[in-house]
Amino acid sequence: MMLTSAMLASALPAFAQPREVAGRSRDVQQPLSLYLPSAVASAPLSLRENDIIITPALSVAYDDNIFRTIKGADGRTDELIVAPAVSARIDRILGGAQVTANALYGYEIFTFNPDRSRPRLALGARGTAGIAGTCSITPYGEYNRQRTDFGDLNAPLDNTIRQTRFGATATCQRPAGFYPLLSAERYESDNDGEFDYADQRTTSGIVGIGYRRPSLGQALAYYRRDDITRPNQVRGGSSVDRAGVALDRAVSPLLTASVDVHWLSVRSDDPLIEDYGGLGWRAQVVSRALAPLKIEATAARSVVFDTLLTTAYAVQSSYSLVGQMQVNELTSATLGFDYRTRDFRAPPGGVRGGLEKDQSPIFRAGLARQMTGRLFLRLDATHSRRKTEPSIGDFDATRVTASAEMRF
Repeated sequence: MMLTSAMLASALPAFAQPREVAGRSRDVQQPLSLYLPSAVASAPLSLRENDIIITPALSVAYDDNIFRTIKGADGRTDELIVAPAVSARIDRILGGAQVTANALYGYEIFTFNPDRSRPRLALGARGTAGIAGTCSITPYGEYNRQRTDFGDLNAPLDNTIRQTRFGATATCQRPAGFYPLLSAERYESDNDGEFDYADQRTTSGIVGIGYRRPSLGQALAYYRRDDITRPNQVRGGSSVDRAGVALDRAVSPLLTASVDVHWLSVRSDDPLIEDYGGLGWRAQVVSRALAPLKIEATAARSVVFDTLLTTAYAVQSSYSLVGQMQVNELTSATLGFDYRTRDFRAPPGGVRGGLEKDQSPIFRAGLARQMTGRLFLRLDATHSRRKTEPSIGDFDATRVTASAEMRF
């Protein structure tokens, strides 16, 4: 028996999350203490079939401020982005082990600024094998290559980030009672030459003791250590320690809740970079009490290192409220609001533009329709704003995206 996705998401290193190109910055706030690789959060072997899914897709997006030009400045540019893509996913059970591989290749065509067009690539694989009765081990790996967000830079500066992540997780969960959990991971990111100060090498390790009882849910006490180095900086190393407890419980058939509270400590090799010590958390509530409406509320605080704005790190708080309504069997509508704040920590002159803090509210709405058994259509709209301290990076932008995909 595997852990639930919410609980397993709680302790382990994060896979890179999808992000709109030239949209908002990738929200790297992780569920609970940090995303557990979805490899371990997958369904039990008995519930998965040998399968292969191939999905060609096409999206067309209009953005009225593609380079996130600051308010009052010249050069605000709109853009029409045509993005064909194809993805494939293979699930196999080989000798009692569940193996999954996925790949995506796409090309984003900037029709008004064709020299900005770029490909994107994502590859991933994982396998879960049972060992010694109730124990299992899940090795995984992934590679992503994509354009970074224009939002942090407020300028038409292109950067391609290449991310590699591999590791393994082992656990011995039982239907009820205590169980151990161990994980190790290596993450590397590389940027184009102008932004190589943000290159990162991170080694992570987790040790935890969990408790599971079907009538009560799950709890996990854990300790996580991240050692981060920036190879192109002098004294560019940092360490992050987290120790806490994550809880995951279905309060009722219509209400689920998860919460993770941990002590968070960040120390840098550079004496000019301020250390951080305080609580980190993530709490999420999902309600289906007002059927056919599903409401999801999330609040979180963590530290992030994947940003082009600072040579060090940022303390990030994020909040989200999303409502999804199933209009009928084939149509659903979504309305959401996200709010994020970042407090940048760096030595003097270590943040581009001299920024100290920023806040970003984002409003979004979507409509999805299943046209046939294979054809799916979506229409999405987002309006994002950013306010910085000092006020030198403020912007607003609206994007509308129409997309279609076929699943084979």
